[in-house]
Amino acid sequence: MRPAMRTPILACLAALLLFAVDLPAQRRGGRFNRGGGGDAPPPEPRAEAPKTEPGKPKSHLAIVGGDVYLGTGQRITGASVLCGDDKILAVGHNLQLPEGTTILDVKGKTVCPGFVCVIGNGMGAGRSSPYVDSVNPFDPEIKQALAAGITSFLAGSPGGGALPTGDSAVIKLAYGDVAGMVLQEGSVLGMNAQLSLADRDRFKDLVKQAKAHKQALADFAQKKAADANAKPPQAPSGTEKILDVLNGKARLWLQLGSGGMNPFGGGGGRRRGTTNQDLTAIQDAMEIASELGVGVVLVKPVSAWLCPADIAATGSMAILSPRDRVPPDPADPEHTGTNLAAGGILAAAGIPVAVTCPIGFFGGAGVGTNGLLGQDLNTPTVDACFTVRGGLDDRKALRTLTLDAAKIMGVDQRIGSLEPNKDADILILDGDPLHYRTFVATAIVNGKVVYEKSKEPFYSHIQR
Repeated sequence: MRPAMRTPILACLAALLLFAVDLPAQRRGGRFNRGGGGDAPPPEPRAEAPKTEPGKPKSHLAIVGGDVYLGTGQRITGASVLCGDDKILAVGHNLQLPEGTTILDVKGKTVCPGFVCVIGNGMGAGRSSPYVDSVNPFDPEIKQALAAGITSFLAGSPGGGALPTGDSAVIKLAYGDVAGMVLQEGSVLGMNAQLSLADRDRFKDLVKQAKAHKQALADFAQKKAADANAKPPQAPSGTEKILDVLNGKARLWLQLGSGGMNPFGGGGGRRRGTTNQDLTAIQDAMEIASELGVGVVLVKPVSAWLCPADIAATGSMAILSPRDRVPPDPADPEHTGTNLAAGGILAAAGIPVAVTCPIGFFGGAGVGTNGLLGQDLNTPTVDACFTVRGGLDDRKALRTLTLDAAKIMGVDQRIGSLEPNKDADILILDGDPLHYRTFVATAIVNGKVVYEKSKEPFYSHIQR
């Protein structure tokens, strides 16, 4: 190669070598890393996780093709129930299912709300408020109760006495989920219907003060607009629980106090040898309801079938124990004693009715692990069936374990029927909801499958 040509070639090689040496420096301190000082390459851009729109469910479940009992007394054949997270979104035919919906094909099966027991014990419930601190979401009794269709019940006890009191909570059988077990605390209060004259006068005075306080609160907004320093009125002492009842935060259950009818104490299911009537106590209860201007709940009234119009006029409700028996007075058998047709008579008058079992012969009250048929966790439908035997339409009888039971506990805005915006507490059954041969195939609480017959030991060996 000639010397004239060698010089340009060497110059080009030198330039290329300088460029190659400078590349790492550019990456460390140049435009590739404006912060300077680091040796790591720039991070790769990350794809952002898809964002859920505010208020839009994260997951969907559709129960498709079953005969759907709404719990209101209506039935839709071959319908679907669409759930979003823990709520019911829609019920009907030809529903538009969002992409990714989990589908349960239940053709040939029955769908209904979970059963609501107005009086229960055990099943993972805590002992006192705050119940969320003592519930046991892994109690084996929960699965046993779910196998029978129970998805919620009232735990604790409404009080008794001259003023509303009590410590209770509505418990949901949300197996494995502590937060999902306590639906509402303090939704039920209790007191005696029959009071001494002094106690009745005191109660009336407190109700008067409570109503005056409600009016003062209603007027406060106007006062606040006129005077920025105005302070809201304080509730008079002793009116707090009465205000809960007046404001719809709690239902008031009235113990009639006749013939040992308190469902939370001893005694037997069949009260033999007594002709005690509770008409006077029912009349006293209606006076309390009129004083409040709010319907009350009669706990196990024997004689309610004799005065349904009076009860309906106050907007009151009743918890019946259809298997309890009080013999009639031989001198007036047509107007005394219990009546198996009481459920039908009250329902015909427009009175919401729930049912519960008799007090167990072996202790305990309500549905639980004590007692015999209908007093244990396996047969919550027995007393609803007794109302059918007494003449109540079977779909209305289902309400005694669903919507009407939820109303009586003050939580019907959340549970008791398959309607949009209510909690997704749903049963998939292999037959009619009240038939003695029917099994729960699947139980759903808060939108989650918490029981499947085929996977649990109770009834998986029984095939229909």
